[in-house]
Amino acid sequence: MNNKAFKYIKYISYLLLILGVAVFAYFIIASILYPEPSPVYPVGSVGAAMGVEVMLYYAYIIFAAALIIAVIFPVINILSNPKGAMRTLIGLVVMIVIFGVGYLLSSDAPVPNPAENGYFDNPVELRLTDVGLYAGYIMLAASFLVIIWGEIRNAFKK
Repeated sequence: MNNKAFKYIKYISYLLLILGVAVFAYFIIASILYPEPSPVYPVGSVGAAMGVEVMLYYAYIIFAAALIIAVIFPVINILSNPKGAMRTLIGLVVMIVIFGVGYLLSSDAPVPNPAENGYFDNPVELRLTDVGLYAGYIMLAASFLVIIWGEIRNAFKK
């Protein structure tokens, strides 16, 4: 990609960082200003619930933006650099394998829900949650291994 695209990405990331700090500040201020319990949100308070709702909407927006960017930029990269398409496809295959392993490790067994004295028993939701957690763990472990491998390789190069 060219430097112009990276410049826009840098400005967008600054904007999202500022928005994230503003949403977090709203959460704190709403929790302080409205501390009384509410029948609509019996577990927390009105302010906390209002802040959580705003934070969730912001998370949805960030997730949608990341999903769009994750689809558009590789397509642009493939079109501008056809030789680099193989690397992009390898990355896609690796991600599919990671989520596949996460799916194989996941379970749809009911989980106790102490807030309602019952169980979380939606099998699709339970399996998708487990897939996300296992995929996150696998990617975290892989990133640690890559960092350690890079440091060891650089130590022996010198």
